[in-house]
Amino acid sequence: MFLSHTIDYKYDVPSKLKQYAQKLGVDGPRWQFAYGTKDEIYTIAEKSYLSAVIEDKKDKEGYIHQGWFLLIDGNGRLRGAYDSTNDDQINLLKKDLTNLLAETKNK
Repeated sequence: MFLSHTIDYKYDVPSKLKQYAQKLGVDGPRWQFAYGTKDEIYTIAEKSYLSAVIEDKKDKEGYIHQGWFLLIDGNGRLRGAYDSTNDDQINLLKKDLTNLLAETKNK
């Protein structure tokens, strides 16, 4: 399963996230888009995902955040962190995800 959560708590309401998922062709139970209040989202990012996010009025998007994909196993353990802007990192994520799925099937 994939989980994406917004940091733009003002704009990304459930209807917008649903439109985004449909646009990407990932609208379904295997890819969920989460939202919440500023405090909820920022706390999740910082405490659960160990990812930084802050509002910055100077930034064109209004936020500074890390664009990381995190690979979490079925026991909630962090198996890898990947820079979403780096093709080599995305290829490594694909490899690690394949390996994790194989481990899961072999249990």
